[in-house]
Amino acid sequence: MMADIDRSRSDDRSLLGLGSDVRMVLAGIGLLLGVGLAGGIGAGVLSSQIEEARAPEVEARPVMLSETVQEAWQRLSHLAQMEWRLPASVVARQADKPADKAEAADKVAADAEPQLASLPMVPPEVAQRRLAEAKALSPHRSAVRAEAERTVDAMLRRFENEGFDLTEARSGGPSLEVPRIFLARLPIDIADVNLTEKRKRAFIKVMLPHILRENERIQEDRDRLFKLRERRDSGLPLRPRDEAWLADLSQRYALDEPEIDEMLLRVDIIPPALALAQSIEESGWGTSRFALLGNAVYGQWTWNPGTGIVPENRPDGEKYEVLRFASLDQSVAAYMRNLNSKSSYREFREQRAKLRQREQSLDGYSLAANLHRYSVRGNDYIRTLRSIMRSNDLEIFDSARLGDEPAPMFSGLDFFQKG
Repeated sequence: MMADIDRSRSDDRSLLGLGSDVRMVLAGIGLLLGVGLAGGIGAGVLSSQIEEARAPEVEARPVMLSETVQEAWQRLSHLAQMEWRLPASVVARQADKPADKAEAADKVAADAEPQLASLPMVPPEVAQRRLAEAKALSPHRSAVRAEAERTVDAMLRRFENEGFDLTEARSGGPSLEVPRIFLARLPIDIADVNLTEKRKRAFIKVMLPHILRENERIQEDRDRLFKLRERRDSGLPLRPRDEAWLADLSQRYALDEPEIDEMLLRVDIIPPALALAQSIEESGWGTSRFALLGNAVYGQWTWNPGTGIVPENRPDGEKYEVLRFASLDQSVAAYMRNLNSKSSYREFREQRAKLRQREQSLDGYSLAANLHRYSVRGNDYIRTLRSIMRSNDLEIFDSARLGDEPAPMFSGLDFFQKG
């Protein structure tokens, strides 16, 4: 304002020689302009102050996120207290056990939620150790948002909206087309669902897309191997990029030399029925501590300290842990690479190759006979896998395929991953 006044006075002095009438006219115009300018500036300042005063009224409430994190932590604490060593098939409700006041209050607060299965509880020190493992091994699990879209019900609705209906496949219709929706981890409340068709349906819908996608990746590598073998047999030299790819592939499948014929014995798909059956058996339909805390749905062992979860019944002196993974897709990929590379499963790969030579479909039921080394239970483990496949009609998923959609688009640590 002072600068404007100084300029106004300078202009007035320069106009003195033009006559008093002209000077008065111009001074009047300048006065009007000055008043208008001052009024505009003042209104702008006042308006900004009013807007600043109103801004806090439309801010989001910051308490909501902390509330959902607390919900998730309470649910995780509940899971940590459950006795997971009992098979899910023999879990029984303890209806005759009186509930204390705290349990009654929890039921009132969760009156809209389904009743939880009553599982035997472990000692407090065991529950505390499990919670410590959850923090150290899976920090996102302990701080995850327990929002509605992370539940079994929301997941089932999401798949049903995409047309993923298992009843059509079981009714003998055309081959099942599976939408490219991938869950980074199991639904947070899958262990709270009783062992019914609902839990089975949920677990299959979670795992099948991952199994089919990993088989797609393996089949792509297998097709490329056939093309390179044809090029080699025709007398053409392999290009440098092909030789580099073969060297990398041989390392992934634990081969010392990039021998194409041996690679074709290893680089092959796993029948979905068999992959589903093993994930069901090893994770208890997704309810095991290893599956919930470490995405370990296949029970693979590791001897690298700190890379897995220590089993509660591990014998004294043993060092193995159950290998944990950042997401379910990594767990599936490691499982298939395990069957396709370890010497313990060479019989499995040879039997699969014989089926290929006879131009027969890969039958998970028959191939399971060669997995007696996957578990210390041996032949009993094979009988269990076959029983799971037959009783749940898993063979129908061997013909399932992923829908024709764009390449995967991941959303970081979100519950759903679309691809």
